[in-house]
Amino acid sequence: MITRVPSSPLLIIYSSIIFIIFKFFNKILVFFYPFMRLLILIIFFPLVSVYSQNECPPCEIIINSSDDYKKRIDYKWPIVKPNSKIKINSLTKVLYENDDQYWVSSNNNSWWTKKNSDPWTNGTSWGDNYLEPDHNFKKCVNDNLRWKCGYSYVVQIPNNFKKDKKYPLVISLHGGIRGNPRQLDRRANYGDNFFVPEDDKYIIVSPIKLGVDWSSRKISDLILDVSSNLKIDENRIYLTGLSMGGRGTFIVASELPDTFAAIMPFSPHHTPYSYKEKSMKVSHLPIYLHHSKNDRVSSFTIAEDTYNNIKAINDNIIFNIGNTGHTGWPKLYGDESIIRWLLSWEKNKYD
Repeated sequence: MITRVPSSPLLIIYSSIIFIIFKFFNKILVFFYPFMRLLILIIFFPLVSVYSQNECPPCEIIINSSDDYKKRIDYKWPIVKPNSKIKINSLTKVLYENDDQYWVSSNNNSWWTKKNSDPWTNGTSWGDNYLEPDHNFKKCVNDNLRWKCGYSYVVQIPNNFKKDKKYPLVISLHGGIRGNPRQLDRRANYGDNFFVPEDDKYIIVSPIKLGVDWSSRKISDLILDVSSNLKIDENRIYLTGLSMGGRGTFIVASELPDTFAAIMPFSPHHTPYSYKEKSMKVSHLPIYLHHSKNDRVSSFTIAEDTYNNIKAINDNIIFNIGNTGHTGWPKLYGDESIIRWLLSWEKNKYD
């Protein structure tokens, strides 16, 4: 049998008082809530703004000319040896504002901050031999802004290299937007796939991109950096790339129309905007364009349209149609006939 405990008159009075007080303060909170929010914004927003203004990317040097480069880049290249690869970080301190609007709008993550994924390492491996860099950034640095900085890159030196000889330069632009250790390893060492003739050796440079699209400003400074440290034949500078690097080949060459002797875009990607209009600005160049009909990543139709548009005014364009989907590039770069076609061009041949 359950018996009910009689309520104390004092307990009832006490409970009523608590209830009244609670309702009173609740009304006060509801009334003052908008004012409290405003007060919080007034107090804390300036602090947040000041903090944001004090943030900086891990690069601050501005280069507008070759003289700027000579005065402001203080970086010592390692000793260059035949048949070797060297990692160069000389341009990572250079700031490029307003250079990649698509990175900001695409909400991409800062993949370079993840474990063993820093592209600014001094080595050429992101596997067992990965060297974690010691950046010693300033206190203001927000590493998420690193995409504003210049490219780090790997230089592949041919065997029997002679420091007093001028060499052709081939710049290879990788695909993709994000990165991880396996992808970084492949991108930095992609030059291993290239056929190098014994009678016409060349230097391969593989930059590592942090943004969405490739930047002509950064590539221009990269060429300046390489040619300031190695003897390069300026009439024989070539640009190639695959996927996002294929579209990057069109984009960069269109904005540096007098720099390259010939270009080789492979499977150029069609987003974030079509490269077709840009490609008409390189219609004066010899072009070896490859695309597979069964590519489900990059648009074959846009590549075919681009070829037809350029072919109407330029006979020095080849359209290699494959059936390997969005892959098969090592075989192309390893093909002697394709590489010899590229190396056969010099700027003075059609200037």
